[in-house]
Amino acid sequence: MASLTPPAPLSPDLVIVGGGMAGVMAALAARTPGNRVLLIEPSNVLGGQGTAGGVAGFCGDSVRVNQPFAELVRRLARHGLIEPYQPNADRRAYDLEWCAFFLQEMVVEAGVDVLLHSRVVGAAADRGRVQRLTVATAGEVHEVTPRFVIDASGACIVPHLTGFPVVHEGANRQLPMSLYFTLWDTGRPVTPVLPEGCPRWRNDDEIPMTSLHRFPSGKVEVKMKVVGFDAADGLSRSAAEIFARRQMHGLIYYLQTVGYRGRRLDTHVLASVSRGIGVREERRILGEHVLTEAEARCAVIFPDAVAVNTYHIDFHWPDRAQRAGTGVTDMLDPHHLPLRMLIPRGARNLLVAGRGASGDQTAMSAFRVMTVAAQMGFAAGHAARQCLARSCELAAIDVPALQAAIEAGGQSLDLSGYGEYLRCDLWAHEEVGSKPPGGSELVIAQGRHACFHLGWRQAGPAGAPERVQWFAERREKRWTAPTGPGPETAAAGAAVALDEGRQLRVGIREGTLWTELSSDGGTTWRAGAVLSVEADAAVRPAVTATRTGAAIAYADTHGRLKFWHGSVERLAGADLVPAAVRLDAPPDEVHGADSQRA
Repeated sequence: MASLTPPAPLSPDLVIVGGGMAGVMAALAARTPGNRVLLIEPSNVLGGQGTAGGVAGFCGDSVRVNQPFAELVRRLARHGLIEPYQPNADRRAYDLEWCAFFLQEMVVEAGVDVLLHSRVVGAAADRGRVQRLTVATAGEVHEVTPRFVIDASGACIVPHLTGFPVVHEGANRQLPMSLYFTLWDTGRPVTPVLPEGCPRWRNDDEIPMTSLHRFPSGKVEVKMKVVGFDAADGLSRSAAEIFARRQMHGLIYYLQTVGYRGRRLDTHVLASVSRGIGVREERRILGEHVLTEAEARCAVIFPDAVAVNTYHIDFHWPDRAQRAGTGVTDMLDPHHLPLRMLIPRGARNLLVAGRGASGDQTAMSAFRVMTVAAQMGFAAGHAARQCLARSCELAAIDVPALQAAIEAGGQSLDLSGYGEYLRCDLWAHEEVGSKPPGGSELVIAQGRHACFHLGWRQAGPAGAPERVQWFAERREKRWTAPTGPGPETAAAGAAVALDEGRQLRVGIREGTLWTELSSDGGTTWRAGAVLSVEADAAVRPAVTATRTGAAIAYADTHGRLKFWHGSVERLAGADLVPAAVRLDAPPDEVHGADSQRA
């Protein structure tokens, strides 16, 4: 454990505003012996929504993030304080108090200066360059003149105070807030209490949207939706906190007396409430690029990519409290987040990471979660580190060098390496186009960024090797003619090796395209999925292994080429596809992150 020394005068090279997951990862990426990093956090702990906000679960891919995030997970896992990773679970629960502790220790060990109970209350900029920050601490006000600033506050505090353009949706247009609280099972009936002024409900259709997660220790975590307030407005947010606690006591009374989805929690009492109401949205910058919903849906690829989003759209209706018509939760393929969406328009020494980055509201509903914010923060930290080392501004960043540094830190930018998260919900069955002349045996190859190439295997001249005639390319979920010469190697044939020693083979019998799976090196095979009942047996299909399963190309009996891509579970048969744990998780869902405690 690193020792603490009295804080030195505030003369940092880099100030990071906000100590949530984005801010912490930015600090760990940016800190070097040659520069001083100051991390400013208004709460009494680091972790942001993942600790002070009560959100005790990682959404998105929590395995493929970066090295500092992996170290956090390793420390939690060492003591049984986080669930094992389950690719088809929407959320990975952990102990939030221990998460706050380990984040604290990691930044202190790295030599990052930390100011808790502190916030930026003033800022000045000139011609796109932030020159001064006014920081209010516990009892004092300081003027700070950093060389570089990263805003990871979620509220775009620095851009807002310095006049950079921001988007502020306001009450009933922002994604709504939620209050997190926990109940404890006493093991005996309790006397319900409904304080005066708190709401009373009769059935599940009337209560605010509620999600419950039950732990083996008897603890139940409750997430309760709160609508009608503006998280970026101090007066409105204060009113939201007051309203939410009244609503909370009404909901506890309902859970104790009526019950949720047939289960009454009549032996449970209130144990704790999050330090602050949970916030999904405050402000967003208008950046050098605004990520759109359309780009997110097409698995967009950017030349200046610095992070990858692995989460689905999670758009809660802003003005509806009840669960009915929750919103939009469509799956998204992993897609790039560019450096330009972290740069406020016209900024020279300011980046924004986390949910305040530049994107439309639907795109932001996906990239706002902690695993993705951690990638954005890590990227912003490395960008600041380069600018400080080279004494340059954002316009002069060496993007390839930045990307190399990010990837060296364990944060892959190759989309082909992702797709594990909710992998059974990521699949495609697409028409490539009409079957071109030139062959009867298909070949398929996967390139970087989940791009696929499709062609015919052709015999070469006498004595020459076989060759491939490429005729189609899949990029950003669209099939087009090839944009280049195509890969040098390709997969042909009807069998392929998968993960964990498993093998997959495909075949066509009486027009049916089928799969079989072997777990013993091909000695025995079990029937898998039927992928088509209109397959052309005159054209040999091709299959290639992917990160999560396989991609298959075949021709149908109508002269069209088809592409099928899915997880090993889907290829093995529908009976092996688990039900994903989504926003409406049942109240008796069991998590094990606190099984070693209490």
